[in-house]
Amino acid sequence: MSSSASPPNSNERALDMASDESTLTVGPLETLTGRSGLPQVPALTIIWHPHLDRIGQIAPLTNLLETDVAHLSRSEPLFLPPGADSGEPLSHRGMSKDSVLDIAFHRGAFELRRVQAHEIEVDGAPLTGSRRVSAADLSRGLILTVARRFVFCFHSVHFPITRSPTLGLLGTSDRIEDVRRSIARVAVKSMPVLLRGESGTGKELAARALHDAGPRAKARFVAVNMGALLHERADAVLFGYKKGAFTGAVADLPGEFRSADGGTIFLDEIGLLSPEVQPLLLRVLDNKEVQQLGASYPTKLDVRIVAATDAKLEKAVAEGRFEESLSNRLKASVTIRLPPLRQRREDVGILLLHWLKDQFGEGAMQILQRLQDPDPKIRPWLSARDVAAVARSPLPANVRSLLELASNLVGLVGDNPSGDTETVVGDFLLKEAEEDEVSGRPSTPKVTPPAIEYSQEQLLGALETADWNRTKAAEQLGISRQAFWRATVKHPALRLVADLDLPDLILELETFDGDLKRLAAKLGASEALLARRLARRTK
Repeated sequence: MSSSASPPNSNERALDMASDESTLTVGPLETLTGRSGLPQVPALTIIWHPHLDRIGQIAPLTNLLETDVAHLSRSEPLFLPPGADSGEPLSHRGMSKDSVLDIAFHRGAFELRRVQAHEIEVDGAPLTGSRRVSAADLSRGLILTVARRFVFCFHSVHFPITRSPTLGLLGTSDRIEDVRRSIARVAVKSMPVLLRGESGTGKELAARALHDAGPRAKARFVAVNMGALLHERADAVLFGYKKGAFTGAVADLPGEFRSADGGTIFLDEIGLLSPEVQPLLLRVLDNKEVQQLGASYPTKLDVRIVAATDAKLEKAVAEGRFEESLSNRLKASVTIRLPPLRQRREDVGILLLHWLKDQFGEGAMQILQRLQDPDPKIRPWLSARDVAAVARSPLPANVRSLLELASNLVGLVGDNPSGDTETVVGDFLLKEAEEDEVSGRPSTPKVTPPAIEYSQEQLLGALETADWNRTKAAEQLGISRQAFWRATVKHPALRLVADLDLPDLILELETFDGDLKRLAAKLGASEALLARRLARRTK
C-alpha cells in the first residue's frame, strides 16, 4: 500500500459513518481552528522504534478505504516526520519484508489481522487471529506492539495533515495540534484566556506560548500560583500596597499585576483564589485597572490575563467558594481546553523521548541510542513492551508522569548502564494505577501487587508452561503482568533468561559449537536456566 497524500475520496464518508459509537476526534475550539470540515483517516504513529529518530512519525492510511486493506511491513506504509510532505518506510531488519499485520476495512468497520508468526499485541493482549476495531477504539487509539521492537498507535487523524510550529507544546496528535492552532489564533488579540485541563497537561506552557506568540512577547510574563497564596495576603501580592497600608508594609510594593504591565500575567489554579479577592479580580477584568492597598485611586494597566484551572469552577460556584459573576466573566472569555495524555496516546513516545533527552543532557541522543543498541542477543535498555505498557497506562499526572518516569530511568544509568528498567517501569505502572484509582476515574483497570511471595521454581514453572510468554505466565498465577515483573525482582537470572529470544539463543549456541557453558559465561546467565529455556527447541 502506498501512503500517498492524495485527497481521500467519497468512500471516506464510511469512516464517519463508523463513528456511531463515539465521536472520533473532538478538539478544543474546533470551529476556531477551522479543521472541523476536514475528513478523518486511520493512521499509524510510531511510539517506539529501535532508531529513536523515527519516534513520532505518522503514516496516514489514505488509500485504505479504496483498497480495503493496508499492510504493515518493512517497506510499507510510508511514515512522515511532523510537517513533512514525504515519508519513508520502516526499513528495519527487525520488521519482516512481508506484511506482518493487515489492517482491513470491511462493511464500515476496521479489522486488525495477524498475517505472520510475529508476536503482536493490541493494548497488551496477544493478537492471535483478528480483532475488530470500533470507532471508540480508533478515537482512543490502540497501542500495537510488533515483533518486540516496535510500538505504534492506531488512531484517526484529520487529513490532509498539517502541523504548526510546536510553540513549546510537543506532540504530533490532532488534539495538541488543535491547541496550538487555537493559541496561534488568540495570541495576537488582547482578550483574556481561560485554560482548562487536568493537572500536568501543560497549562503554564500554553500560557507562555500565548505570550511568546503575540505582540507582548518582549514584555514580562508573570506566573502566579493561586495555591501558593493560600497562607498569604493574596490581594497584597497581586495588587501591591503602599508603605503603611497594614502592619508589616514597610515599603511600597508594586504587586504582580503592575509588574506585568505591558505583558502577560498567568493566574494558575484560579479556582483557589480567596473569596475576598475575587471581586477585585473581576474589577481588573472589567475596568482594566488595579488599586494598591493604601492607594487613593486605581491605576490603569495594559496587561493580558491568562487564567487556568484543573478544578470544576461550576462546582466551586455551587458550593459558594467561587463568585458566580467572576466565573461567568472568565468563561465568557476565550476558553482553550488542554487534553489529558490518555486522549492523545500517540504522543507518549515523543514526550517520553523528550524527557529522557532532557534528563541526560548533552549528547543525550547518542547516549540513548547506544543504550538501545546493546548486543543483539540482549534486550535493549528500554524495551518496546515497557513503552507500550506506559502508553496504555492511565497517566493521571499526565506529562508530569512521564517526567517522573524519565528521571527514574536515567537514575539507573551509571555504574550499571543496562539497569533494571523493567522493574522501574513495573513499579511506575503500579503507582500510576493506584493514583488513578484515587482520582475517581472508574474506567481504568486496577493493578495490584502479588499477595504472596513466589519462588524461582514457581515462576520458572509458569514460564515453561506458557512457552516463556510472561503475559500468559502471569495469567496462570492469577496476577497481572506488572505483578509478575515485581515477583521476579529477586531472581535476576530468571529475568535475564526470560528476556532472551529462543531463535537467537539457538543461533548463538551453534556459534559455540553447542558448548552451553561458554554461552552462559558470555551472556552472564545461569547454565541450568539456559538449558531449560533451550529445551523448547525439541518440542
